[in-house]
Order: sequence, then structure tokens, then C-alpha cells
Amino acid sequence: MNLRRLRTSVDTLSAATRAVPFAALLEAARAVGGRHVTIDLAAAQTLGFPLVVLHERSQPGFVALLTPRQLAVARELARGRCNKDIARTLGISLATVKDHVHAVLRKSGLSSRLEVASAFIGRTS
Repeated sequence: MNLRRLRTSVDTLSAATRAVPFAALLEAARAVGGRHVTIDLAAAQTLGFPLVVLHERSQPGFVALLTPRQLAVARELARGRCNKDIARTLGISLATVKDHVHAVLRKSGLSSRLEVASAFIGRTS
């Protein structure tokens, strides 16, 4: 289990030297799929071990405001697709894609396609 590997890496810290097995921690952190991992190595000076925080990846907060089709368009934006490709992929007209993109921007409060893509990539990938 990936979480077990991370825990084992943290537990293998040498109490005598307070050495942090950085390579092992890094490898274990990468192996924890579907989560962002923050490892605060400076905390080892105070706590005696690094502080490890797992952050579940979640969808951006504005997703609940979107219709299923708007959500599909937002996902395609996150993949870097242009309106023409989105229309082809979803089987809708170019004008409809433009309407959905505008609705996503309005509902999300974001000002560009890039910001929408960034919100999805940073939280759902």
C-alpha cells in the first residue's frame, strides 16, 4: 500500500542523528496516488520527525454550479482543447461550446480559459 510506504519512510528516521531519509520520503510521496503530499522537513527539528500532510485532490468549488455539459466543457478546457476540438469531441456546435465556456467563466468567477484549466489541473489531476 502506498500510504504504508510513506509511513514506513517517516518511521525510519534515525532518532540518534535526526537524519531524514529524503530520497525514501520523496519516493514514497510520489507513490501516494491521487493525493498531494506536503512534507515539512523543518518540523523534524521541533517534533523529532517531519510533518507529513496528505491533501485529497478535489474538484474546484465552482464545479457544483455547473451543468453536466458545462462540466464536460470545463474538463476539455483543462485538457488544453480549443473550442473546435471540444465541439467535435462532445458532438455539439461551436456556438454551443462558446456559450458553455462563457457560462463556466461566469459561474466560476475566473477570467480566462487558462484559469479554468489551472483550477482543474491543480485539483483534479
